[in-house]
Amino acid sequence: MADKITFDEEKYNRLVKAMNELENGLLLESTTTPALVLDGDIILQPGKQPWGPASRLVSKGTEFGGSVEQQNELLRKSIVTFANALEIAKEIFKETDDLATYDIADFVAQYPDFNVGGGLGGKPPAA
Repeated sequence: MADKITFDEEKYNRLVKAMNELENGLLLESTTTPALVLDGDIILQPGKQPWGPASRLVSKGTEFGGSVEQQNELLRKSIVTFANALEIAKEIFKETDDLATYDIADFVAQYPDFNVGGGLGGKPPAA
């Protein structure tokens, strides 16, 4: 018979802490430096450029910065959702004697934020 899979609260708390640090890094450090903020307001050159290539650089830079800002925020929100789910689900892990016997479908039904990608429960994610 295989060993039971038991809950290690100390390691779990380290995971929660790491997720929170990742979220803070995305919020405070991933697109901001003392010299530059990478967002939709990024200025690669003065905005009024008469020369076509320079004008396109300004336009594409602004577009790129806005895209980075948007994707960063989507990722940050996903991390926050998952970190919150970790906190909420901690009790079930503490109360379950053998996690290997806990039904994944029941878990996903009770804690849907663990399955935002759709890959849990024995079913492949929808295409």
